[in-house]
Amino acid sequence: MNYNFKVTSNPLAFGLALLAGTGLILMILALMAGVLVVETTGNLLLFVFLGGLVLLILGIVSWAVVFKPYAHFDDINQPLEDDHGHGHSAIVPHEESAAPSAASTHPSTH
Repeated sequence: MNYNFKVTSNPLAFGLALLAGTGLILMILALMAGVLVVETTGNLLLFVFLGGLVLLILGIVSWAVVFKPYAHFDDINQPLEDDHGHGHSAIVPHEESAAPSAASTHPSTH
């Protein structure tokens, strides 16, 4: 089984993450500017915050519609298969070794 862990291995997921992340950054910057700027002129900060909120919601909803995370979840009541993809399905128990135990090799004195 091959895995590709590059960030851009799935460009659609990467783009939706960038969309939602940009919205979150715009919201944080609007809140920071609202705290730092004493006299705000107009509703610029409101529109930047609402634009960021729209981008965040659009990114999250689009991701949920495209990738359907609610359809691919693990059921904790169903155990995984025994082989876990390693090719051997039966678990072979280890046999007892023929070596004597430590208690039988040392004489006991009372």
